[in-house]
Amino acid sequence: MVPSLRLALLLLLLQAFLLWDSLVAASIQEQYCESLPPATNLTGPQCNASVDLIGTCWPRSAVGQLVARPCPEYFYGVRYNTTNNGYRECLANGSWAARVNYSQCQEILSEEKKSKLHYHIAVIINYLGHCVSLGALLMAFVLFMRLRSIRCLRNIIHWNLITAFILRNATWFVVQLTMNPEVHESNVVWCRLVTAAYNYFHVTNFFWMFGEGCYLHTAIVLTYSTDKLRKWMFICIGWCIPFPIIVAWAIGKLYYDNEKCWFGKRAGVYTDYIYQGPMILVLLINFIFLFNIVRILMTKLRASTTSETIQYRKAVKATLVLLPLLGITYMLFFVNPGEDEISRIVFIYFNSFLESFQVMVLHTGSHPSPLTKEEPIMADASSCFFSSPNPRAVPKLRARGHLFAVTLLLVSFQGFFVSVFYCFLNSEVRSAVRKRWHRWQDKHSIRARVARAMSIPTSPTRVSFHSIKQSTAV
Repeated sequence: MVPSLRLALLLLLLQAFLLWDSLVAASIQEQYCESLPPATNLTGPQCNASVDLIGTCWPRSAVGQLVARPCPEYFYGVRYNTTNNGYRECLANGSWAARVNYSQCQEILSEEKKSKLHYHIAVIINYLGHCVSLGALLMAFVLFMRLRSIRCLRNIIHWNLITAFILRNATWFVVQLTMNPEVHESNVVWCRLVTAAYNYFHVTNFFWMFGEGCYLHTAIVLTYSTDKLRKWMFICIGWCIPFPIIVAWAIGKLYYDNEKCWFGKRAGVYTDYIYQGPMILVLLINFIFLFNIVRILMTKLRASTTSETIQYRKAVKATLVLLPLLGITYMLFFVNPGEDEISRIVFIYFNSFLESFQVMVLHTGSHPSPLTKEEPIMADASSCFFSSPNPRAVPKLRARGHLFAVTLLLVSFQGFFVSVFYCFLNSEVRSAVRKRWHRWQDKHSIRARVARAMSIPTSPTRVSFHSIKQSTAV
């Protein structure tokens, strides 16, 4: 019994000490609150200085006044933004309102929590976008395959671009479903081959976009030169040229940076520029194509008889379509966000959705490293302009981290809008589908009529209602 009594006594002493400490602290805070100058000049009834349950001091104030005080810095271990204010009204009877408005007091999340929040959202959008894109791309591929009547050179280029997107999206899913941190660290042969395959299809996207630019530039600027273009030329540009580029990159990785399934890049090693350099080159050429095409369009619009407003509207519309069509939106990566926190967060979401909801967006990253719980932010671990972060660490909210997050989001909805603009909104495709539909309807309606005719009995013993009516009339 003695030990238990001692323990109870110690607990009582501890409670008494804590109570005394809190009373002393409250007394000190009340004295401090009393010493604060009033919010306004007091000439009439007033509310006395008071400390609320949270610990905010409300100085003496005139009745009917809404008093503002900074939000508490800490409350129950949570840090709040003290630049905002809480509000409390001094009532007409000289007492403070029981309810204090702390709605503007916002919790300050830690850097790690912020990073996890934004990047988890990015991962969800990324998976959703790839699923939607792959479904749309497969539908577009089937349409181009079945509609033989529209197989001109222009649509063949569209078809191959869609095929390149399908293969890249498929390899992205292979990476996400088969690789984990253990495989990533083991650097086995098959994971390096998967990375090489993804990079190859990624480069083919750029070169098929370059093929789109070549054809469009030839058709608009060099009007009568499209007859000289051949399918094999674009096959070589889109599928053949990227192959030796990726082989050279793989050899460089094997000898100089052979680790982590070739995700990311070691400091001071620039093997990734073996394939990123050609991608930037074709992008710059497409930019020249865009300038020339817009110049020709403006010249033709000025020569037309339409009003000036309609001319500018057409020019702006053509430019907005051509920007993503030729991959010029990729140039946004040369612009860094501001240093303040809000601009960086806006940069993540605005650019991500702006870029992903375009006809064609070309992202800077190369490696679709797996998005796992252990590595929630791992996206395309290498980019043309930014070094890759530590795959085990949660990136901080810095400009580099936000640009890195953009590369995670950009690839998501590309395929969907490529399918929409190149296939589903293509007038030739829609016309061919409409003809197929009408032909199918006519075919089935003829079959139905023949089936109904065959089902009617033709026996001589058959007597119709019309013949019975005639005989009775006689």
